Amino acid sequence: MASKAYLPLPSICLALLALASVAHGQGGVVEANRQLEVITRLEQELQDQDMAYRRQMADAQTVTERLTLDVGGSFRFGLASLDEATGSSRTLRQYETNLYLLSKFDGGHTFFGNLRFLYNDWNTGDSPDDDGLLTPYGNRYWYELDTRALSMYQRGYADDLNFNIRVGRQFINWNSGLAYSNDMYAFLGTASLDVFKFTGLFGQTARSGLYDFDVTRTEYDENTDRIYWGLKLEADLMPEFKPYVSYLVQRDHNDDQPLNTVFGPLDFKYDSEYLSFGAAGTIGPQFTYTIEAIHETGHTMSSIDIDFLNLRIIEQTRNPIDAWAGAMTMAWAFRNRTNAVIDMTLAMGTSDPDRLISNGTIGGDAPSSTDRAFNSLGYINTGLAFAPQIANLTMLRAGGSTAIPFDPKRPSAMRGGVDFFFFSKTDADHVNSSPTTDDRWLGWEMDWKLDWQIMSDVTLNFRYGIFFPGDGIPDAFDDTRHFVYGAISYAF
Repeated sequence: MASKAYLPLPSICLALLALASVAHGQGGVVEANRQLEVITRLEQELQDQDMAYRRQMADAQTVTERLTLDVGGSFRFGLASLDEATGSSRTLRQYETNLYLLSKFDGGHTFFGNLRFLYNDWNTGDSPDDDGLLTPYGNRYWYELDTRALSMYQRGYADDLNFNIRVGRQFINWNSGLAYSNDMYAFLGTASLDVFKFTGLFGQTARSGLYDFDVTRTEYDENTDRIYWGLKLEADLMPEFKPYVSYLVQRDHNDDQPLNTVFGPLDFKYDSEYLSFGAAGTIGPQFTYTIEAIHETGHTMSSIDIDFLNLRIIEQTRNPIDAWAGAMTMAWAFRNRTNAVIDMTLAMGTSDPDRLISNGTIGGDAPSSTDRAFNSLGYINTGLAFAPQIANLTMLRAGGSTAIPFDPKRPSAMRGGVDFFFFSKTDADHVNSSPTTDDRWLGWEMDWKLDWQIMSDVTLNFRYGIFFPGDGIPDAFDDTRHFVYGAISYAF
């Protein structure tokens, strides 16, 4: 009789050895790519701040013509140092140029285009990918029609029914960001009537700077093709309570061929849907909150069941998905010269007991079972140094930021802040995106940030994160981890 074993059994060593022809090198770069994604997110956040500042300066001017143009750009140099779980470090230098154009016609027609030239330069032997320019260079480009703004500009009042339509390559943050938070070639439209707003979305993932959640798939870090469509209904009932419900559908259109192993072909396919319930509101002039709960359904390809005696795959099935995730954020703003803010986030995601890896097909869900691990192309802030994914994670973040009025003439020119993160596994016996033991406590992290507007066109940004592992991190990976990032930019 042929001996039969599923990958999570001790015979996993033989199975993974057989798959080494494709998986070779991936494990060593997954964590580096995860931290590189944090750098990409951070760099994008700083870039958006520059763009917003330049547009704010233009919007403050009196508009006397029907057509307005705002053209500008920025140059940035960034230096990052990353400590991996094993104690080794990597150093990255980033050289970036951004050019943008913002055009408005009659107040309601807007075109925005952004060319981005980003060059990554790693120390010798540190690069998880090759050095070079990030392509394509067109980072954001979209057209937006805002009928409310158009009516206000032309007639001085808005209609009861208003539409906002944006088409092009843009950043999509669906609700809290848990289900989707990335660039997308998309059509995003909203219709507003009285207290109700209806939103529709259709788009395809953008490839540059986007990392797929299935890290066992070939080209997961440079070629992701997933189609999305979504619907959202929200109601502005009162300032204290603005509920919404949404449904987001993801379909896997990656062109990967089956992975040929000595056991036979291995297929990759992950189709998912995200049903969300949430609300946002303000209580008084200083307190704000957001809350979201997500039920993920769909189907995924399981890992493989292997006949080791005959070296063949016995079974790989298409399994149903039944997973949950949620996040709640609260913030208190001080209405004084410092504009200080204290805030906190509580987030969690479910996991699956069969998995050896929370976000992959290889070592993933068992054949003919239900996958309960939450996976998406979403993002919420889980720290700089540890940066775990939400599957099988329960996280509390508490922190704050404040202006540092060292210059009386420019009291808001410098701003600093700190965040504290506390990490545990939702289920102690299940895996998450980092190597773990059966202990629930993963550790805690402290992140510092400083933004200094040295002059109107020169900005200094600094980020530092340090993660202290807990008992849930194996001894081989329990070194203290550091993340250091500094950048200086010139904007015009």
